[in-house]
Amino acid sequence: MTGPGESGAAAAGGRGARLAARVLATLDRVVGALATLALAALIAIVFANVVGRYFFGRSLVWAEEAGIWLFVSIVFLGLPLAQRAGLHLSLTLLVAALPPRPRRAAALLADAIQVFITLMLLFAGLEIMRRIGGTSPALLLPVWLKFLFLPLGCAASLLCVALGGLERGRAPWRGPLALLLGALLWLLAQGLPPGALTAVLPGVPASLVMGLAFLAALALGVPVAFALLFGVFLAGLGSGLLPPAAAAQTLVNGVGRFLLLAIPFFLAAGALMNAGGLTRRLLDFAFALVGHLRGGHAQVSVVSSLLYGGVSGSSYAEAALSAKLLVPQMLRHGYGAPFACAVTAASAVLPNLVPPSIALLILAAAANLSVGALWLAAVGPALLVAACLMLAVRLLAGRQRAAAPRAGVGEIARCGLHALPVLALALLVVAGLRFGVVTPTEAGVLAVAYALVLGLGVYREYGLRGLAAALRRAALEAALVGLLIGAAAPFAFVLAAEQLPQAAVAALGGLAENPLLLLLLINLALLLFGMILDIGAAILILTPLLLPLAVAAGVDPVHFGVVVVVNLMLGGLTPPVGMLAFVAASVSGTPVHLVFRALLPFLGFLLLALLLVTYLPSLSLGLLRLIG
Repeated sequence: MTGPGESGAAAAGGRGARLAARVLATLDRVVGALATLALAALIAIVFANVVGRYFFGRSLVWAEEAGIWLFVSIVFLGLPLAQRAGLHLSLTLLVAALPPRPRRAAALLADAIQVFITLMLLFAGLEIMRRIGGTSPALLLPVWLKFLFLPLGCAASLLCVALGGLERGRAPWRGPLALLLGALLWLLAQGLPPGALTAVLPGVPASLVMGLAFLAALALGVPVAFALLFGVFLAGLGSGLLPPAAAAQTLVNGVGRFLLLAIPFFLAAGALMNAGGLTRRLLDFAFALVGHLRGGHAQVSVVSSLLYGGVSGSSYAEAALSAKLLVPQMLRHGYGAPFACAVTAASAVLPNLVPPSIALLILAAAANLSVGALWLAAVGPALLVAACLMLAVRLLAGRQRAAAPRAGVGEIARCGLHALPVLALALLVVAGLRFGVVTPTEAGVLAVAYALVLGLGVYREYGLRGLAAALRRAALEAALVGLLIGAAAPFAFVLAAEQLPQAAVAALGGLAENPLLLLLLINLALLLFGMILDIGAAILILTPLLLPLAVAAGVDPVHFGVVVVVNLMLGGLTPPVGMLAFVAASVSGTPVHLVFRALLPFLGFLLLALLLVTYLPSLSLGLLRLIG
């Protein structure tokens, strides 16, 4: 039996948990609504500018800057949303292998580091708002408003940390203790004199400190974006190279590029296609095309991923969708769960290559390359990767029979016609870009408009509530990508300030005469880093370092960009990060270590595709030269 004191404490704890849940639910609704409205406004403004420019010969002079400010607000509104939902991408496999007590200590330290970074950003944002002056010439608004959502998002994120454990009823002390430790780290950082590291460790480069701090934080399970910023802030505090306010301003400016607005647009287009069930038409078409082959359901997984990539450009969305729709069908037809998940995860690499690929968009921004050229160059490698996966399925499926009898020409044509409105999206985007009709951002907003017309007007698959839910989901996904891009900007600044790319070119300059060997070494390095970094983070960190080496050796930069993405997409299938494997395993309820084991033969075929793409540049440049 429990005494009066114990029952009173339990009741108080229950009331506290309910109050925390209400507060966080209200915060989630308000912030989620603001992020949704910001994305809707972004779509409306850029679409109005496109219509005005092409049909009336007049542009909204303030549209570009308004779009950038709105995207910046979406990124930082996503901080508390991702914190509450636990969506920040992190490397947890190393911490999960620890015994329970060290694991809890590591998790607490990771939370404290995240709080420290959030506090640094919060006060740095306030300092920028206090110091920055002037008025936007286009918007006629004070420039400090551009930075407003940085401290607001950080404050809301800290509230989520404080109340999260209490809401869940597990380890309610962890949030407040993490806040306390993070605040102590922040106070300690404020007491450091500029250049403290240089005084204590003379001759130690800031980039080395930054890299080691990043890797240590990553190993503790700190989310990737926060681990990048942890390294940046430690290097800046220790060397005075990049003060906190300058780092925060570089972060915001890293997000604030008009090209990057294409990311939320294409994510929104994919979300709207999914909300309307339009992607099921692609699945039916894939069944008609390859369902009769050996291992038919697995073959359908490959082909549907190839088709779906032309809608969303997001591999994670494809992995989740296929795991939800195809894995149960494969299980009912006798496939083993690990094999079914492995096929789904391996097939989900294809949206990284098929236009409009988000990964190639990020690479274009990081390397200052043409988005249209990269998308066209990736078509040939995408088809090669799909062919290698289909060959792997044929050899590995064993006695698994076809998913359906061979479809006749009439059935294929019927399914193709039903899928054509969805497939036309990718064709219109690539054609518009290649022939200079639209920019990537304009193509993205036109893709959203096209998806809205199909979902709301033609097929009427969802209403306003479904539209709002799809936009909220797209806003959160865009915020996660945007935060990663922004965090990589000050990281890249420190590398560039210490001339690390130039040093790498000088150190490996002798390999410029042997580009085959250089590409082999670069591929090995990319494979290694791809195992511990998300593809977006790896592109942002490694491309500025490796692209000068490749160009010095005479490698075409567009071809090299495609090689980078083909290489790094394999990281989604390998431990310890392996996010595509984790997504497929979690949706289907399959132990992830079994999925990793089943992926091994697929990785062999994908490595073969990587070698062919690397050493046969005509695979990527042939179509580009033909059309160009």
